[in-house]
Amino acid sequence: MVHGYYTKLIKTQKIDALSCPHCNSNYNMQYETYCKVHHIMFIPFVAGKKTSSIGCSKCGSHYKPAAFAQYTQAALDFTKQTKKRWYHFSGLVLLLVFVAAGATLMFMGNRENKKRMADNFANLKAGCVIYYSKAKDINTSMLVSRVVADTVFVHENKRSTNRNAYYIDDSDNYYKEETYFLKSQLKQWLEDKKITDVSEPQTYAE
Repeated sequence: MVHGYYTKLIKTQKIDALSCPHCNSNYNMQYETYCKVHHIMFIPFVAGKKTSSIGCSKCGSHYKPAAFAQYTQAALDFTKQTKKRWYHFSGLVLLLVFVAAGATLMFMGNRENKKRMADNFANLKAGCVIYYSKAKDINTSMLVSRVVADTVFVHENKRSTNRNAYYIDDSDNYYKEETYFLKSQLKQWLEDKKITDVSEPQTYAE
């Protein structure tokens, strides 16, 4: 079963002055606190509601606290004071650890990617490809042909896509004619996150 629950006895306390109605045993009656433990793939995930009981440790009989009027409140107080076991939350703890680890890896990956993109932009040269968004969900690219001072000459892509622009990065898709942009303008695009990636120089098969 992927998900389920079981009821676990988590604490007991002897009641010396009470006899078991079933086996008449003395000194074996006890306050009992049970806890419903939810599990996923048999891993305790979270501890749920606590319940009170009065039971006999000899014959195994269990009774609701209301069955013994003079001990009812003491049984309820005992359960209220009993703390849930930390290991019954182990699944939740593991999930939080995995989520935190995933978020950390994603953050580090994004930071590394931003650094790589910034480094590639700072060293723009012929053969670099600039991937950018023309509008929301419309992505395309441009192939750098040369960089002269603050001017970047490019061959723009004839095509655009609502997917990643890597899918249309093909030599046949670029116009033969050059256009140009100021590097300061492209830098602003980078800061505005309009540019989604900048590749290192690459060669296209003829």
